[in-house]
Amino acid sequence: MILTKDEDIELIRQAGKLAGATLYAISKLVAPGVTTWEIDEHAEKLIRDAGAIPTFKGYRGFPNTVCISVNEEVVHGIPNKKKVLKEGDICSMDIGATIRRQLDGNKKFDFIGDTALTVPVGKITPRLEKLLHDTRQSLYDAIKACRPGATLDDLGGAIEDIAIANSYGLVRDYGGHGIGPDYHEDPFIFNYRTGSRVKLKPGMVIAVEPMFNLGGDRVKTKTDRWTVVTQDYKPSAHFEHSLLITEGEPEVLTLRPEEVIG
Repeated sequence: MILTKDEDIELIRQAGKLAGATLYAISKLVAPGVTTWEIDEHAEKLIRDAGAIPTFKGYRGFPNTVCISVNEEVVHGIPNKKKVLKEGDICSMDIGATIRRQLDGNKKFDFIGDTALTVPVGKITPRLEKLLHDTRQSLYDAIKACRPGATLDDLGGAIEDIAIANSYGLVRDYGGHGIGPDYHEDPFIFNYRTGSRVKLKPGMVIAVEPMFNLGGDRVKTKTDRWTVVTQDYKPSAHFEHSLLITEGEPEVLTLRPEEVIG
């Protein structure tokens, strides 16, 4: 999706701001003894109370508001009343907020904010702390590369360089994407170099989301047909922001309160 109208840009900003604020709020709930179900319920309430729609709930049959993935779970984890967070875990949360506008007739147009982060549950090991730090930094480096005229390889390369330098497994089966009324749109954004010369243009809205593993690159989907885990069952981290490409620096639509892009 390429946005050119001021009113559309303002709506995507509102959706992004709500997604970022909601993610920030639920990140403060993460603690030993809390269930992933409790976190999900709180997120849905915050989004609906703001007059918006949880993007993921019902999307292709996903049953909840937040994808909550713990430890070796990479993405698309399903919140569960029996899934209790424990000291030393890491918890990835991916969330979307949709602001829907009705157009003439029965047509609708959705403006979506999509964002994710991984947080520690209590005290975690130094190795896990570094995994979280480096995955987040790869996102920030990719954001800095998001200038008009930059190629998708500039983004993917910024992420890949950190993964290689620190010997992380780099998830290759999933990546970022364009954002539009149908949520996932072209272009698919690989987290590594592919030789792509596709260029970013002002007005484009994209989500950038690196995923690093402490083990190998390979992942698989569990029998619930949603939860993606590392094949070697080693921990994984995931960070994501939605961006509006401008004539200069990108606008981070899902920036969280107190967050500084470093």
